[in-house]
This record gives sequence, structure tokens and C-alpha cells, in this order.
Amino acid sequence: MNYLSTNIRGAGNSLKAVHIKELKKQNNINFIAIQETQFTDSAKLQVKSFWGNSLFESEYVNASGRSGGLLNIWDPNLFACISSVHNRFFLASLGELVNGREKLNIVNIYAPHDNNLKKELWNDLINLMESHTGAWILLGDFNCVREPYERKNSKFDPLAAKSFNQFIRVVALSEYAMIGCSFTHRSDDGKRYRKIDRVLVCQSFLSKCPRLSSRVCQDIDWITAP
Repeated sequence: MNYLSTNIRGAGNSLKAVHIKELKKQNNINFIAIQETQFTDSAKLQVKSFWGNSLFESEYVNASGRSGGLLNIWDPNLFACISSVHNRFFLASLGELVNGREKLNIVNIYAPHDNNLKKELWNDLINLMESHTGAWILLGDFNCVREPYERKNSKFDPLAAKSFNQFIRVVALSEYAMIGCSFTHRSDDGKRYRKIDRVLVCQSFLSKCPRLSSRVCQDIDWITAP
């Protein structure tokens, strides 16, 4: 499977949906994770406009006011979602690959800016991963860097990075090499850059797919593809 993750910063613009649909087609995407839909009633989302005419299934988390909102869309011919966990800051689709029936859990993340809320999120994710079996892939906007070089023209927060890295170590996650760009977010004034969007996977996923890569595309945070 190929995965696409993007912080869309508002799903109301039809041009964004067209762009994502084109990327899906060009890169043979099978699972799309969207952050910041900003829809308080996600039932009104035109999910098909992001995916196209082929068969799909989806689920969502509503935004809180103008903040957040998560949307997962996938090809049910490849991934069967058995259950899901909805949280303000993450949407977990827990299931299995149709071919081979291997358990796979995919978590779409939009982390908060507040450090205390981030710590709560990391703990919630640890509890989630300890409560379910199978391989794990966590992707999305983590709103946190791991090292000073992942920021440019902005202040590094060592405590936030330490907490984030500790979470990654506790659940033994790994990160694929990123190609295409060194950063995934640029400030509105074009002066500050950060790497806050990423793909993290468990060791069993990594051992089965060691040659995957993460690629940054213009206006889209992440694509993972063979």
C-alpha cells in the first residue's frame, strides 16, 4: 500500500481536493490521511472529491471550532477496517490487509501545540498501541521537531523534543528517510521552516517494508511510496 498524508488547513476549498485526487492517481495511493479539515460537521465533507470514482471507505473526527478535524480514506479492496478509535488529536483505523490478512493499524495524527496536551497525546498513543496487536504506521502532523536541525529561523524547544523522542523510543518506532525537501512546513511569511510532518512505523512494519521512502511534495506534506 501507498500512503498520503497532508495537513490541508481547511477542506472547504475544492482546488485542494482536486490536487489531492491528482496526487492519489499519479502515485497509486491506497490510504489518505488528512489533518485540519476544519469541519465541525464532517458528515458534510465531500469525501469523493478527494478520492475519485473508485470504491472507498472513510471515517472522520470533527473539528473543534476552527481547530483540527481528521479524515481517513482508504481502498477497501486492500485494507479492511475492523474497528476505529476516535480522539480529538488522532484517528486510528485498526484492521488488516485483505491480501494475507496481516493485522495493520494506521493512525492519522494532528498533535496540539500545547506541550502538556502533547504529553497526554503521547501517553494516549502508548496505551492504544499496548492495547492492540498488529503492525503500526503513525503519520500526520506531529507539531514537534526531534532535533535542532529540523527547524530554521525559529527557537528549538528541547523539552518538547525530549518528550517526543521518549515516546518514539518507548513504542520502538522508526522513521523512513525523507526525500524531496528538508522541511514540511513553512510559515506564512516564508521565513521559518520546520519538519513537523512525518511517518513513523513499528519494527515489524519496517522489517517487511525496509525499502519504502517518505517523499515531500509541493503543498502536500507527505507521500510514502515504494
